[in-house]
Amino acid sequence: MSQTFWLRVSLLLPLAVGLEVALHVTASLSADVGSVGAFVTAVGTLYSVLAGFTVVSVWTGFTDTDRAVKREARALSELWRYVGYVGDSAGVTRARTAIEAYREEVIGKEWEATVRRESPSAAEDEFLAMVDAVAGIKVATARDVPAWTEALRMLGDVSDARGERVILIGLRMPRLLRWLLYTATLSLLGGVLLLGFDSAVVGGLVVGFTVTVSLLVLEVIDDIDDPIGGAWGITFDPFARIRFHDS
Repeated sequence: MSQTFWLRVSLLLPLAVGLEVALHVTASLSADVGSVGAFVTAVGTLYSVLAGFTVVSVWTGFTDTDRAVKREARALSELWRYVGYVGDSAGVTRARTAIEAYREEVIGKEWEATVRRESPSAAEDEFLAMVDAVAGIKVATARDVPAWTEALRMLGDVSDARGERVILIGLRMPRLLRWLLYTATLSLLGGVLLLGFDSAVVGGLVVGFTVTVSLLVLEVIDDIDDPIGGAWGITFDPFARIRFHDS
């Protein structure tokens, strides 16, 4: 769990339980329990739909980012292999060196910058150098054409996957949706506080449980919404597992 989660729990849980106990002692809410119950039902339904939609939305972004990372690493490995089938040995050496340098820059610099929420495209110069090196390979014979064609196709796949990865990492849940979710959460908690439980112990337990579950939902959403830096963060392992060698 993040520090934000524990901060929210340490502030909101005692406050909510304390308000429940204070209302139990100072106010009689039983006369309005029907109206408050209807309010809690309506807000609870809205909250469940909103939370479900948000979780599905951010999870889709998370899985799309994961697929883009794996696709880019796989295409990079295939690119290194295909350029080796071309007869221009000097050009192949330059291209493979550039491919390996790009992989190392992604692992050593770009990923760390992304975790710090800095530029997710810190390896852009190395990527462009790789493109130039691959494009600079000379195709001298008909035998080189199929390998060159596949190398260009893999280079396009790397470019597409990289572009998708950079865009998806930068996407976050819209601020308006986040505030709507926070408002619905507070409305639900406020309604539960006004239910007017006969027992202060039961009321405190229900309120405490509602606060905890609501904050856990927010924690899951916040974590998945950050696909790289969250507890379930996507790692650079697909790039680290690439083994550049001729098969």
